[in-house]
Amino acid sequence: MRLFGKSTDVSSLLRSAVIVPLLQISDKLAVLLVEKRKDLPKHGGQVAFPGGRKEPYDVGPVDTALREFAEETGLPSDVVCVMGMLEPEVTYTTGYVIVPIVGFIKNADILKQVRVDTNEITRIILFFLDEANRQDFKAETLTLSSGISLLYPEYELKGGLRIWGATARILLKILAYAEDFFQGALGSKWP
Repeated sequence: MRLFGKSTDVSSLLRSAVIVPLLQISDKLAVLLVEKRKDLPKHGGQVAFPGGRKEPYDVGPVDTALREFAEETGLPSDVVCVMGMLEPEVTYTTGYVIVPIVGFIKNADILKQVRVDTNEITRIILFFLDEANRQDFKAETLTLSSGISLLYPEYELKGGLRIWGATARILLKILAYAEDFFQGALGSKWP
């Protein structure tokens, strides 16, 4: 696998996948995130995309992401229409390679049926993909002892929560794609 312009051996890393569930609320595009319980041994208290580690019976990353989405939100996986896959993200500190699967929830009213898995999740959070939120991201570049430089973005949410690490890197990609893809697409004039 090539990451950061270098060939990177990810064979020893744990496989995982997340779903990046986009949805339209009124005239705004949003993404559904989850807040992990604070007492979890890994990723406790973090804001993340629904997702998790690959199980032996998962055929591929789409299966993993949709299975975890259903487990964490209580919604059936078929409410998400899979649109594609982003480049994998590596978490060098926790040892995961994460495959982000982008999907679209066609009916935002389905959120009324969310029943989070209280063993893992505290609540869902809707993050709107608008200019104001894009501008509020702070980012710095960190260089690891291995010499790999990582973009380290962070976003402060109300209530003291923050989006950071791999979730923030994936979210920044989505913000960039959303801007390119949706710029003028909703309510635009014919060319």
